[in-house]
Amino acid sequence: MPWGTFLKIGEQIMSRFPQGWETFFEEEIKKDYFQQLWKTVQHEYYTTTVYPPGKDVFAVFKLVRPEDVKIVLLGQDPYHGKNQANGIAFSTASAITPRSLANMFKELKSDLDIDHPSNDLSGWVAQGVFLLNTILTVREHQPLSHQELGWETFVLNVLNFLNSNNKVILYCAFGNQAMKMYSKINGIKSENILRYGHPSPFSYDKYFKGTRPFSQINSWLEFHDLTPINWAQ
Repeated sequence: MPWGTFLKIGEQIMSRFPQGWETFFEEEIKKDYFQQLWKTVQHEYYTTTVYPPGKDVFAVFKLVRPEDVKIVLLGQDPYHGKNQANGIAFSTASAITPRSLANMFKELKSDLDIDHPSNDLSGWVAQGVFLLNTILTVREHQPLSHQELGWETFVLNVLNFLNSNNKVILYCAFGNQAMKMYSKINGIKSENILRYGHPSPFSYDKYFKGTRPFSQINSWLEFHDLTPINWAQ
C-alpha cells in the first residue's frame, strides 16, 4: 500500500516519510501490528474527534533526524482538549499552559532561571530532545483512550532503533510509566538513564520540585562531549 494512501486521515495525507527516518518507517509499516493499528486509528479519525490533527501525529519525527537525537523524554499520551496537542510530548499549540508543562516551566525557572517564551517545545526537539509520547493519538476528552492499540509497540521499536544506531543517548524518565518503557529497550545502560518524578500536579511537590533535571541533563551531555541544550529556545 502506498505511504500516502496508508497514512490518509480524512483530507490529510503525509506524502513522504520524515527525513532521516525512511529506513525505520519503511520497515515498520510492513508489520502486521502497525497495519492493524493504523486501520483502527483511521477509523477513529473518521468516526470521532481525535487529537492531534492527522498531519501532526508524527510531527516530532519531522523536527529531528534520528542521528541527531541526544535525549529521549517520554510523555504519556497527547493532550485531549481542542487545539492543544501538536504531536510533541508536553508541548502544546494552545496559549493556555497545561498543568504538567507549567510545572516543568516552574522547575526550569528555579533550576536555570529561564522563562520559556511559549508552550511550543519544538525548539528543544530541534536541538535533539526527542519529546515522544508513548501513545500518539487520543479521543477528545478521553485520556488513554488509545492505549493498547499498538502505539506502545511502535514507540518501543522507535526506542530500540535509536538505541542501536546512536552511540550516545540519554533517556530521561519523568515518572514511572516512562521508566517502564525504558526498561524494555534492548541493551540499555543504566548510566544512560536519569530518573525523576512526574511534573503533574499530583506528584510535583513531592517528586519533581527541586530535582533540577534541566541542568543535570546538560551536565550529562557535557560529560559526554555533546552540546548542552539551550532550554530558552
